[in-house]
Amino acid sequence: MKPSILNLLKKAVASLAPFQNLVLISLAAWAIHILLRVMLLFRSNPYGFPFVSKPDWFIFHAVCLDFLWIVNALVIFAVIGCVIAKTAQKVARAATVAKVTTILYATFHAVILPFTLLDNEVQRFLGGHLSFGLMDTYKDTSSIAMFYDYVANDLSVPYLQFVVLALMLPATYGIYRLLRKLYRPCEGFYVKKSVIAMLIFYIASYLFVYVIWTGNARMTKLRPVVSLIYKDLFEAEKTEGLSEDNLGAYRTTYQNLWQRVEGDSDWNFSDAKEGNGLPLYRVPSAELLNSEKLKAQREMKPNFILVLMESQRGLNVGYMNPQIQPTPTPFMDSLAAHSRVWMRMHTSGVPTTGGVLSTHLGIPHHTRLAQATDLAHITLPSFVSTLTDSGYSTHYMSAADPAWDNLGVWAAKWYTALHYNREREDDSTFMDNAIEYVRDTLSKEGKPFLATLMTRSNHYPFNFAAGMTDEEKNRPLQERINVTMGYADRQLARFIRAIENEEWYKNTYVIIMADHGFPLGENGVSTMNGGGFSNISWIPFFIHGKGLDAVRDTTTASQIDIGPTVLELAGFAVPNIFMGHNLLREHTADSVPEPVAGLSLGSYSGYAALGLDSYRFIAKYPSQEETHIFAEGDLRQQNEITGNKQNEEIHKKEDYLKATLDTLLKISDYSLERGL
Repeated sequence: MKPSILNLLKKAVASLAPFQNLVLISLAAWAIHILLRVMLLFRSNPYGFPFVSKPDWFIFHAVCLDFLWIVNALVIFAVIGCVIAKTAQKVARAATVAKVTTILYATFHAVILPFTLLDNEVQRFLGGHLSFGLMDTYKDTSSIAMFYDYVANDLSVPYLQFVVLALMLPATYGIYRLLRKLYRPCEGFYVKKSVIAMLIFYIASYLFVYVIWTGNARMTKLRPVVSLIYKDLFEAEKTEGLSEDNLGAYRTTYQNLWQRVEGDSDWNFSDAKEGNGLPLYRVPSAELLNSEKLKAQREMKPNFILVLMESQRGLNVGYMNPQIQPTPTPFMDSLAAHSRVWMRMHTSGVPTTGGVLSTHLGIPHHTRLAQATDLAHITLPSFVSTLTDSGYSTHYMSAADPAWDNLGVWAAKWYTALHYNREREDDSTFMDNAIEYVRDTLSKEGKPFLATLMTRSNHYPFNFAAGMTDEEKNRPLQERINVTMGYADRQLARFIRAIENEEWYKNTYVIIMADHGFPLGENGVSTMNGGGFSNISWIPFFIHGKGLDAVRDTTTASQIDIGPTVLELAGFAVPNIFMGHNLLREHTADSVPEPVAGLSLGSYSGYAALGLDSYRFIAKYPSQEETHIFAEGDLRQQNEITGNKQNEEIHKKEDYLKATLDTLLKISDYSLERGL
């Protein structure tokens, strides 16, 4: 048996001999792709900021990913060539087929290389990959002129893109010719050793990228052009889109529900041109614009400090769960006791990109797309951009690398400045810097400010907190998260205590919340994409500041409500596309029938959830083949009421919630993809 297998292998290698030039073309193309990756990862973006803050965390994966797809392409062309050579022996010689295959393979790489350069530049300028959707967005000729202007003003190296474009193909051919000279025929197949080495490196690359050191955000950012094209053509879930009739029906349903939840008539939906025809676009009434309440808030010019606590589960926060003793979050509990607290707050997207983007945009995360990357070219305002445009100094400070998952691209659209240093990734050193910058710089600029702080230490696998003992690191995850949440809580306490006696602090609203929770086995789920249960969605949220009484509010809410609420406190009412509501509103109008106690909406990696009419509805989305219903007050979701055959009311409510969830998410996806 063994000799026969060896003979088959020898025959297979011999059959590939006519296609040996494909190996050399592959190696030459790989060398140029490595150069392009270096030029992308180790340069700044056109605005003078690093494209990635940790290029060493990306470059080896980039090299391996390019090698994998190049070898895959090599095998496909070689196999097709061999098949044609075998079936066409009577009409053409194998050498002729090999020559044609080589020409086609070289042409393939000659096309892919310029598109790779273009994709790199699109990432540097817009933050997202080259895609059919992006090309459709920027299909007019003015985009070409705009791109030229960007290249001319590139703060990295102006016009370098054109130089590389002109030289990359000649350089590839030069490397190919050099490899031809270096190799000499050996037993009729002069790259046999290279093929063996490539096979070994292929296996090693696969294990390194997909097993040893994985990372979805990194893989998304490093996605090669061939993968982008394949994904757009074959793998991307095709949506049927919204016909005018469907859009009209969804628009009416959504807007009626929004007004019912809002409970007053201070806002009007508009199809005005500046709203780009979006069903979400609404404008404030004259009464709201002229209200004394908003005027008083504007005159205050309050500051804002928004702290996004990484993976801070509502299930482990002391003030939300008094039965937990000792509490992992003593400082947060003490601050909440003197704050306006929302006890039924839910995240509107996971992971961090989902939570952060939905908080800023007032729209839940996209149900299908990797929004941070796939929609980076879309123009979408946030509550921060409103503050920035209104004279606020806005700053995004992160202990985690915002370039890692492309959040830096979005934050740069809205904030005055971004702050990150890889030497300050522990919450302790991060908070030291935040204290110094907020207290000694922002507060002395002579203008109101917003400082957004994104922590890091309480992150899976919950062993990042500085000073953790071996005993603590060896505890089960369910116990270890209490240690890291406690550590993050202590750093938050240091930050607040360092600034709370400053005079400007009296005119500052402090907003404490989480980006999302984390499933640790509750409801049978222990992965981030395993459902939308409260272990991942229920988060702490409270606001501490002037004029806010210590109240525990049981209004159903979610992160899409943050933007409208902050702008209310700042005294601004501007046209917007927020799907959320101002959580500080007072229902004063009788014109809206049946006002309800809030709405929550979220999209969670293949699942979605809706809180409405005293129910929390969770469904696998878009199929909705798996559904769960809980009473909204059952925040730990211990008593599921789905599937009660005896309760016709529940069945009717489930149908209504299914239809409502589908309507809201179709509207939100449509709006995210369209932008303003």
